[in-house]
Amino acid sequence: MSKIRLVKKVISVFFLLFCSLVFADDFSPNLEELEELEKLGDAQELLQSQNVSNFDLYKDIVIVESVVPHDLNPQTTAYSVDSAILSGLYEGLVSNNPKTLEPEFAIAVSYKISRDKKRWTFILRDDAYFSNGEKITADAVRKSFLMLLANPNAPYASLIDIVRGAENYRKGIGKSEDVGIVVNAENKITFVLNSPANYFLSVLCHTAFSIVHEDSTVFSGPFILASNEYGVIELLKNENYWDKNNVKLEKITFLQSDDKELNTQLFNTGDVHWISAGNVDTNKIINKKALQFSGQFGTTYMFFKLQENEDFFEEDSEISLVVSDEKVWNKKEFRNAVLEAFPWDEIRKNVSIPATTFVYPLAGYPPVNGFSYTDEVEAVNMMNEARRNNDIGEEEIIPLVFEVSTGFFSENQKQIMKNALLPLNVDLQIVEIHPAKYLRSVASSEADLFLYSWTGDFADPLAFLELFRGNSTLNDSNWKNEEFDRLIEEAAIASVENRFSILAKAEEILLDEGMIIPLQHPLSLNVINLKEIGGWAVNAFDFHPLKYLYRNHIEIELPNVVKDNIKKRGN
Repeated sequence: MSKIRLVKKVISVFFLLFCSLVFADDFSPNLEELEELEKLGDAQELLQSQNVSNFDLYKDIVIVESVVPHDLNPQTTAYSVDSAILSGLYEGLVSNNPKTLEPEFAIAVSYKISRDKKRWTFILRDDAYFSNGEKITADAVRKSFLMLLANPNAPYASLIDIVRGAENYRKGIGKSEDVGIVVNAENKITFVLNSPANYFLSVLCHTAFSIVHEDSTVFSGPFILASNEYGVIELLKNENYWDKNNVKLEKITFLQSDDKELNTQLFNTGDVHWISAGNVDTNKIINKKALQFSGQFGTTYMFFKLQENEDFFEEDSEISLVVSDEKVWNKKEFRNAVLEAFPWDEIRKNVSIPATTFVYPLAGYPPVNGFSYTDEVEAVNMMNEARRNNDIGEEEIIPLVFEVSTGFFSENQKQIMKNALLPLNVDLQIVEIHPAKYLRSVASSEADLFLYSWTGDFADPLAFLELFRGNSTLNDSNWKNEEFDRLIEEAAIASVENRFSILAKAEEILLDEGMIIPLQHPLSLNVINLKEIGGWAVNAFDFHPLKYLYRNHIEIELPNVVKDNIKKRGN
């Protein structure tokens, strides 16, 4: 069954209204307009299997997203594409406010911190239930966190290593009873920390720390998963959710489509209400006020992945490859030579917000010396010195394999990067991988260089620096640095005034080691008419919890192409 056919469940009413307007005005479209109407007619023929009442219109919304394989387990996903759906299916002790992004109570109703700031005690609301009617107790919360720590595929588990015994249990060298998550009563649970951590509440807002049930078909959030097949995901209101009276929507449909023309057309006709992935022709969107651009709390960057050393020799008939028992790109002097040669200005030329450092600028975060210039001559000198120190001839070609998501760089940009490294006798080999597979391929890939666009999950530099902490479950680079890790630990117990300066020193080490190549702070594009859809707000996380969405009762605007042509002919 095609994804287009499945869309038909939601747009028949709008198309009928559209046709009514055409015939009422005795309007005869020209050939070009007939082609446009034929496209709508084809969509209509495929999209009319379900009748929608006027009452139901205002309890449903349809969201278009990219074609991606979803991981709908909040404990095992690390991808922002999953966050919107997961915000509807699951809830934690606390969550982010959709406008301010500040922590607010969810399954918990209050908390207190001990005098030594190492014990955080939460009181759960009495009316919190799973979707199967089972009460969410302190014991259920503890089981959920232990499931997270015991799962080797949980990328964010290391964020709570600050909890006593959590890291050892996560690594399989500790017992569950030694984990500092203590049930004090049916509705009371305490987290015992190794040291004070003033960012702990913000961490708990993350989707990964949602309360999950052992049964994956049971949910803790405002919606349940009704179906997930053929590129269509349907959520229905959870009648056992504690705040169900304030959840206005009965149904939310996610449609996966990378067809920009179809997405644009369906939004213009009112048949989809929110395009979340930017897969749209912005020039053809009729209501330009629906284009919501915002800077994200994130950074797009390239990073090196260190490989395990191997004893091997390889000889090519045409070029002499490096013969070494240690991976060249594991050494910072080679990485820094590449960074010195990198064509920053050319690659950043057309980006909206160039990034010279890794951590997104935060109020109070000290300036960090980043990468903003290119010196071709010095880059060659640095590379030659690195070669001499490692017994590698200056004429030997060093391959640098760069895996990137298909279509991210233009052909011109790829050639510019390759040319910039030729004087270093570095052969940049760019391998493109389909976006749906790219992120999940990094962990097992033997390439040297990768590209991520990372959005911070809480307003703290640790949201970025955790990706390079030695024991972090988010560390795909395999890089470890004792001083970097020590500073991260020191910042955890530092005062609010000193925390940012300590973390800035850690970022300096990361940059000095030549591990990353920052490119830009990304912009997000959503297409949504905020006069029709309420409860949605632009924010730096591009985070829009489904719980708060609702439909406004306004007159649906029909395609202006018809009205405009009628006016023109009348003149």
